[in-house]
Amino acid sequence: MRNLKRLKLKGRGLDTVQISFFGFRISGRAGFSYVEIMIVMVLVVLASLDGTISIIKFYRTQQPVQAIRSIGAVLRDAEQRAIAQEGGRFWGVRIENLAGRDRYVLFSASDTSLAGFTTSSTTYLPASLSFSEPASSSTILFSKMTGGWANASCPSGVASSTVTIGGNSVRVYCNGKIE
Repeated sequence: MRNLKRLKLKGRGLDTVQISFFGFRISGRAGFSYVEIMIVMVLVVLASLDGTISIIKFYRTQQPVQAIRSIGAVLRDAEQRAIAQEGGRFWGVRIENLAGRDRYVLFSASDTSLAGFTTSSTTYLPASLSFSEPASSSTILFSKMTGGWANASCPSGVASSTVTIGGNSVRVYCNGKIE
């Protein structure tokens, strides 16, 4: 209170403010210096940059996870269409390792030799992702009614095919189980 009275009496206004804060005395001119403002701005920019980098890292780690979930959903869709005998056809997914961008194709065929092959949908992986497994293109064909593999290379129901992207994978067993 004394400080405020002194300011009014001296007539200097806010030029010589004296503040007492928990026993510490700060005196001098009011306002912030250019250096103080720049320090605060640098700290804000660094905090923003750290947050942006964290978001980018999170996005990059989620890309393979989302791609595998999408492939799993397409595999389940093909299996369900085969079980329902949609169009009286076999349904499957073709995993294609292409030079450039890998893709997977949901298709139907009139028999297990893939005669009458008809593409239902084609999905490309993001440019930053590629299939690490299978190493070459692969076809998973589901049989009508059972939903198991219609491929001849599946004798016992124990064998499986794995699709892997960036350490994340989905496995399709001969009996049609997808996990």
